[in-house]
Amino acid sequence: MLQAPPDSPGAVRFDPELKEKQEAIGKLAMGAVTKVVLRFRERFWEQSGFPIQPSGRRSPPLGFLRSRDEYFPTWWTSLPVRAPIITGWAGGPAAERFALRGEEFVVGRALDSLSRLFGLERERLADLLAAWYTLDWQADPYARGAYSYILVGGLDAPRLLARPIEDTLFFAGEATELEGQNGTVHGAMASGQRAAIEILRGYVHRQPGASPDVESRL
Repeated sequence: MLQAPPDSPGAVRFDPELKEKQEAIGKLAMGAVTKVVLRFRERFWEQSGFPIQPSGRRSPPLGFLRSRDEYFPTWWTSLPVRAPIITGWAGGPAAERFALRGEEFVVGRALDSLSRLFGLERERLADLLAAWYTLDWQADPYARGAYSYILVGGLDAPRLLARPIEDTLFFAGEATELEGQNGTVHGAMASGQRAAIEILRGYVHRQPGASPDVESRL
């Protein structure tokens, strides 16, 4: 959103411009992710065996599945909750294959992927499918991507982007996380806590007669 042209949907505009921030933002890029959540009429992945398995070998409880599938290399179930829901995740080049292709294409490729991975007929999976939800972060004007990564020469970008401006503007988000957790939900949450502490410290510091002990505890 901070990289978007000022007149585009969801963009943020600063007046006057924050040149230092723009320089930091220019050293970061946003990664692509497409996710699909499928609800089936039964938990087919809990059946006793699949055509791709050695005969007589029972499947362990499925929580997470990684593969080299072209479209959806990552799947996970709702374990420990035993619900007939499975989620497919594609990032980077795999996600870019879905760009502007529409929901029908995404769901179709998801069924293709599950058919290959479990060795089940695609028609059977389509018959079992009850509902679905797809999410394309790149198409969301209020996100414009899923996670940040640092470009060559940009190691200082998260620190510069996270730095407050005159105790007035404070910046959070996984792209500002400084402990190696950028690109993650917990990194985003940690950055929010860090920004909140910065706001409180600034407030305490401006109060007449504020105790240094109060500020040190923040």
